[in-house]
Amino acid sequence: MAKPISNKPEKRPNKHLIAFLTFVALLPLVYFIPPWVGTYISNDHFWITLISVALIVPIISYVVMPMMFYAINYFSAKITELITAKTN
Repeated sequence: MAKPISNKPEKRPNKHLIAFLTFVALLPLVYFIPPWVGTYISNDHFWITLISVALIVPIISYVVMPMMFYAINYFSAKITELITAKTN
């Protein structure tokens, strides 16, 4: 199990924010990867879809989503620090 960066409990981001950011992250991948696969790898629609999904899912799961959660936690912690510093 991964160790947390700090001892503070991690807040779960809003589901609507995650859905929106996932949508924004998927748009360029879904727009650019299938035509690239069609041009350089195969002209068969089934193989284009299969290879594109095989590329997009790991990119979203292992690159984009972890970076997105890290960024959300980082910026929400910074905002909390700023708010706390202003009130003290």
